[in-house]
Formats: sequence, C-alpha cells, structure tokens
Amino acid sequence: MRSRTPFHIYWPAYFDIKRSRSDGRRLPKKFAIDKVSPDVIAKAAKRLGYNAELESNYRYPRSWYDEPGRVLIDTKGKKKSKVLVEVAKEIQKMKTKK
Repeated sequence: MRSRTPFHIYWPAYFDIKRSRSDGRRLPKKFAIDKVSPDVIAKAAKRLGYNAELESNYRYPRSWYDEPGRVLIDTKGKKKSKVLVEVAKEIQKMKTKK
C-alpha cells in the first residue's frame, strides 16, 4: 500500500443529500447532491485543478452495502472542508450544463 500523505479521502456519502449528518453527509443541504458517484467527484476535482485518484474497490464503512468507490484528492494544503464545498459546487455546475 502506498502512502497517501498529501491526499484526503472523499466518499460519495459526504455529498449525498438523502443522508443526514449523522449518516455521513458533510455538506450543508444547499451544497449536497443527489446520486453522486466517485467518477463524478474525481472528474470535478480534476476540473478544479486538483490531483485526484479513483479507488473503486473500497466501501464506505458506515454503509458498506452501497456502491463501492472513493476518491483521493491532493488538496494542496487546503482544508478538507473547503475543498469539499468547492467540489460540490463544481458538480452542481456540471449537472446544470447537461
């Protein structure tokens, strides 16, 4: 296993509007997204200029039965919560352009 020192882990559950804060959502409802996949999170992070890696064989521990996948993002020294909001806003932009 490689070291993931500069990377932070982002699970799709962090963005899910259907989850409560106690179930794993980390965003306010106004930024939360319905049906987000790890692929979309990685794509949004790359569009923002972050180095993102998709790991598709891991499951979120609180809901191990959900779709597998997580994203490792090099936040370049920024706080995880700030990057989380940036990525959520970018995903919302991507969904409105469709």
